[in-house]
Amino acid sequence: TKSERACPVKWLTEKGWEDMLKLANDFPEQFATLPDSLGRFSQEWKEWFDLENPEEVACPGEYNIKCNAFEKLMFLRCFRVDRIFRAINEYIVDTMDEYYITPPVISFANIYEQTNCNMPVCFILSAGSDPTNDLMKLADLVGVGMGNFCHISLGQGQEKNAMNLLDKSIRQGFWLMLQNGHLLISFVRALEKYLEKIEAPHPDFRLWITTDPTPTFPIGILQKSLKVVTEPPNGLKLNLRSTFFKVRQERLEACSHSAFRPLVYVLAFFHAVVQERRKYDKLGWNICYDFNESDFDVCLEILTTYLNKVDEETGKIPWNSLKYLIGEVMYGGRVIDDFDRRITRIYMDEYMGDFLFDTFNPFHFYHDENVDYCIPDDEVVLKEDFIAHIDKLPLVNKPDVFGLHPNAEIGYYTQATRGIWSHLIELQPQTGDATGGISRDDFIDNVASGILGKLPV
Repeated sequence: TKSERACPVKWLTEKGWEDMLKLANDFPEQFATLPDSLGRFSQEWKEWFDLENPEEVACPGEYNIKCNAFEKLMFLRCFRVDRIFRAINEYIVDTMDEYYITPPVISFANIYEQTNCNMPVCFILSAGSDPTNDLMKLADLVGVGMGNFCHISLGQGQEKNAMNLLDKSIRQGFWLMLQNGHLLISFVRALEKYLEKIEAPHPDFRLWITTDPTPTFPIGILQKSLKVVTEPPNGLKLNLRSTFFKVRQERLEACSHSAFRPLVYVLAFFHAVVQERRKYDKLGWNICYDFNESDFDVCLEILTTYLNKVDEETGKIPWNSLKYLIGEVMYGGRVIDDFDRRITRIYMDEYMGDFLFDTFNPFHFYHDENVDYCIPDDEVVLKEDFIAHIDKLPLVNKPDVFGLHPNAEIGYYTQATRGIWSHLIELQPQTGDATGGISRDDFIDNVASGILGKLPV
């Protein structure tokens, strides 16, 4: 309900004012004076409110002194919902360590070691993630020939073909990948019953299933499967790290040209940028494109092939050909909007050219007083060295790195914050005390205690 007490300033949202009054009422020791302070020192509060990153700057009054780190998050919520997501990340880093907000890179070799012929692997996908290329690499790594690796995209009319491939794979020890299980739930239900009847599959048989999250997916398959949740890394640093984690050292040594390894890093940076722009919705791309790892892999092959043909002493790098094949054919081949296509061309012009190796005017993807996104030194030749260079980058990047206005992240961070709140609400049980179970407060206390017990002292 709308508060009877009017907000003393016009720039604060009605919801923010309501939250502030509730905060002052529920936590009077820390925030009882906050509504009055807003009216008395409105100019100072407005200047703090308008900052690009208010969570990193002391606010007016004594609240930075009297409030602990978590109470400052509660306080920030009243003013700038769009900064809560960043502030939570900083809170976790300061309280524990960056390790706890850095998702691990999925090791498909480790996944394979946990499987057997009777255990399917179910990949639960999110937008922009596709394990197909990783599975092909894994098959090559463990000696499964491409002739023994079958995959089929499920959809209407594919039931018979999929079942024939399944029978063949079980008998001959092939790997079978069933893609898009959510599009043919009826077949997956039949698959669940079929797998229960199999007594002695070939020991080399492996079943891989991909699906989008869906409430209708058969629970029996999930219980029987090794479940892997895949999602693209969030942030430029994690995206770069994920890319180089999957690049083998042999591929970094596949070309002797001195420009090759720096250009691999440039390609990885471009790959990260085009993926990261997606989270800014229409400000990033007019249409959301499914750029994925296969684009990077093919472009890496193109880079290797062309530079192997260049005589380092006398020949010039064919920049126009590289920019066309990478920016227009591979990545640009997915782009159907004219303005989006113009963006990929501009990135190619900005990231590809002899200026990359100008020693008098060193190239920077982006740099300011706090961060420098640059190409690693010539001495960096090992995969581990590239990852060490990437680890020095900040975990969170500004939209400026992509050539976007700082305000571009407001919508993204606001949506991300509301997502956190909705997930917190889902932690509460859906039934009340009348069922004979524990109360909601006790349930949440138990969840919090369990999480607390897993944290470092």
